[in-house]
Amino acid sequence: MVYRWQLWLSPRPVKRTPISSEPRIVQAHDAALFEFLKEDDGRWVVRETHHFNNKVVRDGLSGPPLHIHWLQTEYFKVEKGVIGIMKNEKEIAATKEDGILEIPAGTRHRFWAHSSTTEDLVFKVWAEPQDIDHSFDENFLRNFTGYQRDCQVQNLKPSPFQLILLSYNSSTMGTPPFWMPLWLLKAVNYILAFWIAKALLGYQENYIEYTRPNKTTAQD
Repeated sequence: MVYRWQLWLSPRPVKRTPISSEPRIVQAHDAALFEFLKEDDGRWVVRETHHFNNKVVRDGLSGPPLHIHWLQTEYFKVEKGVIGIMKNEKEIAATKEDGILEIPAGTRHRFWAHSSTTEDLVFKVWAEPQDIDHSFDENFLRNFTGYQRDCQVQNLKPSPFQLILLSYNSSTMGTPPFWMPLWLLKAVNYILAFWIAKALLGYQENYIEYTRPNKTTAQD
């Protein structure tokens, strides 16, 4: 239950768009398409298409800010275009010829459609190990993307506290560009997520309108 004073402190979408059963979802500002797939070996993956004709993509803003996954290694495989990846302090521009790119757990990173690309950026992304609790998975992406799109459609600014809570619940957290001890960064994010976002503002770790009921949910 959300109280009026919590809505006053931090406005949120009055209605959430049901996307829990959709095999593909659209990012805020129609910048990117997310398709949830299952590979032959059983892994879930997401195919992301970042549309070159979208200003958000051309400005390099369709990817997430700098962040860390502390339980999982993330992998990228480009199918079309050029992806930019910041891996700690090193910037990478990669194409399909570069094969699978690995971002080890605990690495500061972000990604975007690189400025050298002249077409849609299409790539697959996944994290391992899979099927663990509180992980970077399909339902995290559904909640993170669904919330931001509903905010954009309803002319609201997404709450950083809600985004921090959604991320922390999936063992993911934003990070400054400079180095911080992982334990300190986790402590700060925990306080922001559970003391402020959840306890004070009444946000949730996930929402039924966005979340598929089974953890293994990618489409065959």
